[in-house]
Amino acid sequence: MLDDNPVLGKLIASYPSDRGRLLAPAALIMGATAIIFNYTLVELDAWWAPLLTVILMALVVLAAGWYVLHLWNREVILYEQGFSYREGSRPVFFRYTEIGRIRQRAERLAYLGGLYRRTRYEFVLTTWQGDVLVLDNVYRRVSELGARMEQKVNAVLWPVIAERLAQGGTVPFSATLGMTAQGLCEADRALPWPEYGGYRIQNRRLALLNREGDVWLAVPLTEVDNITLLLEVLREHDAKKA
Repeated sequence: MLDDNPVLGKLIASYPSDRGRLLAPAALIMGATAIIFNYTLVELDAWWAPLLTVILMALVVLAAGWYVLHLWNREVILYEQGFSYREGSRPVFFRYTEIGRIRQRAERLAYLGGLYRRTRYEFVLTTWQGDVLVLDNVYRRVSELGARMEQKVNAVLWPVIAERLAQGGTVPFSATLGMTAQGLCEADRALPWPEYGGYRIQNRRLALLNREGDVWLAVPLTEVDNITLLLEVLREHDAKKA
């Protein structure tokens, strides 16, 4: 049973690795390999065929077992003031204030001609010190985990961004896109707020428009940091123009 953390506060939820999802592909690979060997190597009359079959099957089992065990104990536990991130035997604790960027990705995948579909999620967290944490489908209920994590980080990150803007600084949202108190900027170009005409999301890209409705800049969604905060600011400016 999990308890509250004396430093990070009240327990919110636990998100362990999805062990069933880990075991299924490993079992499928080992089963398929065994069937292939049964109709190939085992059928040979050579004296070395049984020995080679055992060696190769052992290597497949070891590789599949290493993959499963490598991810078996992963777990993220959310608290009111931070979270724990465990890859091995020991968890590492972070405060939400240590996270400087969140980059998210979601894509719908189809297999077997569309008979089997699933959504692949990936949330990449980068600390102010440059440490990178990846939350993906290895974890149970990863979409819920990512949404809760983003909500908590945004709550403490927005005051930092607002202060930097108030002091005349530039807040980066991608390798090319930045924001100042006066508007948006990209390299040596600028789009002042009076010239800003809105945004749209299409073809997995964020398109920023000028006052005439032309695309001023288009950035792939997968390359945008803190996109929910960025969209919130853009919506506020859209509302002012309405």
